Amino acid sequence: MSIYRTSITVSFFVFVFILQSALINQIPFFIGGFSLFLAMTFSWIASTDRAETFAVAFIAGILLDLNPSLEAPVGLWTFTLLLLSYLISLYRESLGDLDERPITAALYLVATTSSAILLYLIVAALLGIHIPPALTAVIDTSGNAIWTLLLSPIYFPLISRLKIRMFSIRSGV
Repeated sequence: MSIYRTSITVSFFVFVFILQSALINQIPFFIGGFSLFLAMTFSWIASTDRAETFAVAFIAGILLDLNPSLEAPVGLWTFTLLLLSYLISLYRESLGDLDERPITAALYLVATTSSAILLYLIVAALLGIHIPPALTAVIDTSGNAIWTLLLSPIYFPLISRLKIRMFSIRSGV
Protein backbone atom coordinates (compact mmCIF):
# COMPACT_ATOMS: atom_id res chain seq x y z
CA MET A 1 0.00 0.00 0.00
CA SER A 2 1.45 3.35 -1.03
CA ILE A 3 1.97 6.26 1.31
CA TYR A 4 -0.87 8.12 -0.42
CA ARG A 5 -3.34 5.25 0.06
CA THR A 6 -2.17 4.74 3.65
CA SER A 7 -2.63 8.40 4.53
CA ILE A 8 -6.14 8.42 3.04
CA THR A 9 -7.03 5.21 4.86
CA VAL A 10 -5.73 6.46 8.20
CA SER A 11 -7.50 9.81 7.77
CA PHE A 12 -10.77 8.11 6.89
CA PHE A 13 -10.64 5.76 9.86
CA VAL A 14 -9.70 8.52 12.28
CA PHE A 15 -12.70 10.49 11.02
CA VAL A 16 -15.04 7.49 11.41
CA PHE A 17 -13.60 6.75 14.87
CA ILE A 18 -14.25 10.33 16.01
CA LEU A 19 -17.74 10.19 14.47
CA GLN A 20 -18.44 6.94 16.33
CA SER A 21 -17.16 8.29 19.63
CA ALA A 22 -18.71 11.73 19.44
CA LEU A 23 -22.03 11.05 17.75
CA ILE A 24 -23.06 7.41 17.30
CA ASN A 25 -22.25 6.36 20.87
CA GLN A 26 -24.52 9.15 22.16
CA ILE A 27 -27.61 7.79 20.36
CA PRO A 28 -29.78 5.54 22.55
CA PHE A 29 -30.52 2.65 20.17
CA PHE A 30 -33.62 0.58 20.86
CA ILE A 31 -31.79 -2.74 21.21
CA GLY A 32 -28.09 -2.88 21.96
CA GLY A 33 -25.93 -0.44 20.08
CA PHE A 34 -24.37 0.10 16.70
CA SER A 35 -20.71 0.12 15.78
CA LEU A 36 -20.40 2.24 12.67
CA PHE A 37 -16.64 1.91 12.98
CA LEU A 38 -16.70 -1.90 12.70
CA ALA A 39 -19.24 -1.77 9.90
CA MET A 40 -17.14 0.73 7.93
CA THR A 41 -14.00 -1.29 8.60
CA PHE A 42 -15.47 -4.49 7.22
CA SER A 43 -17.06 -2.61 4.32
CA TRP A 44 -13.63 -1.24 3.45
CA ILE A 45 -12.00 -4.67 3.87
CA ALA A 46 -14.56 -6.28 1.55
CA SER A 47 -13.38 -4.20 -1.39
CA THR A 48 -9.61 -4.41 -0.97
CA ASP A 49 -6.89 -6.81 -1.97
CA ARG A 50 -5.17 -9.14 0.48
CA ALA A 51 -2.22 -6.93 1.45
CA GLU A 52 -4.42 -3.88 1.98
CA THR A 53 -6.85 -5.97 4.02
CA PHE A 54 -4.26 -6.55 6.71
CA ALA A 55 -3.13 -2.92 6.72
CA VAL A 56 -6.73 -1.71 7.12
CA ALA A 57 -7.37 -4.22 9.91
CA PHE A 58 -4.19 -3.11 11.67
CA ILE A 59 -5.06 0.60 11.40
CA ALA A 60 -8.62 0.04 12.62
CA GLY A 61 -7.45 -2.24 15.42
CA ILE A 62 -4.92 0.27 16.71
CA LEU A 63 -7.58 2.99 16.76
CA LEU A 64 -9.96 0.75 18.71
CA ASP A 65 -7.17 -0.23 21.09
CA LEU A 66 -6.45 3.42 21.81
CA ASN A 67 -10.08 4.04 22.81
CA PRO A 68 -9.89 5.40 26.38
CA SER A 69 -13.25 3.92 27.37
CA LEU A 70 -12.06 0.32 26.95
CA GLU A 71 -10.29 -1.39 29.82
CA ALA A 72 -8.63 -4.05 27.69
CA PRO A 73 -4.98 -4.55 26.89
CA VAL A 74 -3.60 -2.74 23.87
CA GLY A 75 -3.54 -5.12 20.96
CA LEU A 76 -6.69 -7.10 21.66
CA TRP A 77 -8.79 -5.34 19.02
CA THR A 78 -5.86 -5.41 16.61
CA PHE A 79 -5.52 -9.17 17.10
CA THR A 80 -9.27 -9.65 16.63
CA LEU A 81 -9.46 -7.61 13.44
CA LEU A 82 -6.29 -9.14 11.97
CA LEU A 83 -7.61 -12.65 12.63
CA LEU A 84 -10.93 -11.86 10.97
CA SER A 85 -9.24 -10.11 8.04
CA TYR A 86 -7.12 -13.22 7.53
CA LEU A 87 -10.26 -15.36 7.39
CA ILE A 88 -11.93 -12.90 5.03
CA SER A 89 -8.91 -12.88 2.72
CA LEU A 90 -8.96 -16.68 2.62
CA TYR A 91 -12.61 -16.88 1.60
CA ARG A 92 -12.90 -13.70 -0.48
CA GLU A 93 -13.49 -15.55 -3.74
CA SER A 94 -16.52 -17.35 -2.31
CA LEU A 95 -18.13 -13.99 -1.46
CA GLY A 96 -18.05 -12.80 -5.04
CA ASP A 97 -18.58 -9.16 -5.96
CA LEU A 98 -20.51 -7.69 -3.04
CA ASP A 99 -21.32 -4.51 -4.94
CA GLU A 100 -23.61 -6.51 -7.21
CA ARG A 101 -25.14 -8.61 -4.40
CA PRO A 102 -26.56 -6.31 -1.71
CA ILE A 103 -28.18 -9.05 0.36
CA THR A 104 -24.92 -10.97 0.52
CA ALA A 105 -23.12 -7.74 1.43
CA ALA A 106 -25.56 -7.07 4.28
CA LEU A 107 -25.24 -10.62 5.60
CA TYR A 108 -21.45 -10.43 5.28
CA LEU A 109 -21.40 -7.25 7.38
CA VAL A 110 -23.71 -8.73 10.01
CA ALA A 111 -21.56 -11.87 10.24
CA THR A 112 -18.23 -10.05 10.42
CA THR A 113 -19.23 -7.35 12.90
CA SER A 114 -20.95 -9.88 15.16
CA SER A 115 -17.99 -12.25 14.88
CA ALA A 116 -15.60 -9.44 15.77
CA ILE A 117 -17.55 -8.54 18.89
CA LEU A 118 -17.95 -12.16 20.00
CA LEU A 119 -14.31 -13.02 19.30
CA TYR A 120 -13.23 -9.95 21.25
CA LEU A 121 -15.39 -10.99 24.21
CA ILE A 122 -14.12 -14.58 24.14
CA VAL A 123 -10.46 -13.57 24.01
CA ALA A 124 -11.03 -10.92 26.69
CA ALA A 125 -12.63 -13.54 28.95
CA LEU A 126 -9.69 -15.88 28.37
CA LEU A 127 -7.31 -13.09 29.36
CA GLY A 128 -9.26 -12.49 32.58
CA ILE A 129 -10.67 -9.12 31.63
CA HIS A 130 -14.03 -8.21 33.14
CA ILE A 131 -16.72 -8.69 30.49
CA PRO A 132 -20.46 -8.06 30.72
CA PRO A 133 -22.82 -10.91 31.62
CA ALA A 134 -23.69 -13.32 28.81
CA LEU A 135 -27.24 -12.02 28.38
CA THR A 136 -26.04 -8.44 28.06
CA ALA A 137 -23.40 -9.49 25.52
CA VAL A 138 -25.98 -11.40 23.48
CA ILE A 139 -28.43 -8.48 23.53
CA ASP A 140 -25.73 -5.97 22.53
CA THR A 141 -24.39 -8.24 19.77
CA SER A 142 -27.90 -8.93 18.48
CA GLY A 143 -28.73 -5.23 18.52
CA ASN A 144 -25.55 -4.44 16.64
CA ALA A 145 -26.42 -7.13 14.09
CA ILE A 146 -29.93 -5.72 13.60
CA TRP A 147 -28.71 -2.14 13.13
CA THR A 148 -25.90 -3.30 10.85
CA LEU A 149 -28.42 -5.19 8.72
CA LEU A 150 -30.81 -2.24 8.57
CA LEU A 151 -28.19 0.41 7.79
CA SER A 152 -25.87 -1.55 5.48
CA PRO A 153 -27.76 -0.59 2.28
CA ILE A 154 -26.79 3.00 3.06
CA TYR A 155 -23.10 2.81 3.94
CA PHE A 156 -21.85 -0.23 2.00
CA PRO A 157 -22.35 1.32 -1.48
CA LEU A 158 -21.19 4.65 -0.07
CA ILE A 159 -17.87 3.15 1.03
CA SER A 160 -17.29 1.55 -2.37
CA ARG A 161 -17.95 4.81 -4.22
CA LEU A 162 -15.98 6.84 -1.70
CA LYS A 163 -12.92 4.60 -2.06
CA ILE A 164 -13.04 4.82 -5.84
CA ARG A 165 -13.39 8.59 -5.68
CA MET A 166 -10.65 9.14 -3.06
CA PHE A 167 -8.09 6.90 -4.71
CA SER A 168 -8.77 8.17 -8.25
CA ILE A 169 -8.21 11.84 -7.37
CA ARG A 170 -4.45 11.48 -7.37
CA SER A 171 -4.26 9.42 -10.53
CA GLY A 172 -6.46 11.92 -12.41
CA VAL A 173 -9.03 9.33 -13.48
